[in-house]
Amino acid sequence: MTQVSRRLINKKTHDRIYKLFISGLIGCNSFTLTSSVIEDLLTPTEQVMLAKRFSIAYMLLEGYDYRTISSILRVSSATINAVATTLHIGGSGLRSIVMSIKKDEKMKEFVDEFSDALQDMIASARGQNWSASKKMLWQARKDRQKAF
Repeated sequence: MTQVSRRLINKKTHDRIYKLFISGLIGCNSFTLTSSVIEDLLTPTEQVMLAKRFSIAYMLLEGYDYRTISSILRVSSATINAVATTLHIGGSGLRSIVMSIKKDEKMKEFVDEFSDALQDMIASARGQNWSASKKMLWQARKDRQKAF
């Protein structure tokens, strides 16, 4: 379990090192660099703990119930309740990140649907038979999924 030293630092020092830490995270402009920094700073257990808490927030905002979240993520209802409380009382940063991810997913779905419709129009314009058109659409979808 994570522990904090009993030897407290003064508020000014705390604020300065916290600002430095946040600035460092902001400077991570790629998935690879961010992942590397997290792996350098956190133990594997801490990484799993934070990932699970983030996933709990995501699933709560998606409307999943406690039992489902507990079953999927193997977390206690107390942990789920702690994250839910954070989201209800404040949690503006966490909520903002989750909403941004959900927005990106919805945009990806829209682009996929638009691309599918466009492929359908192209296939019908070429005068191909149904089987060949479906095969081409299936391949295009498969190629798009590989890209993400």
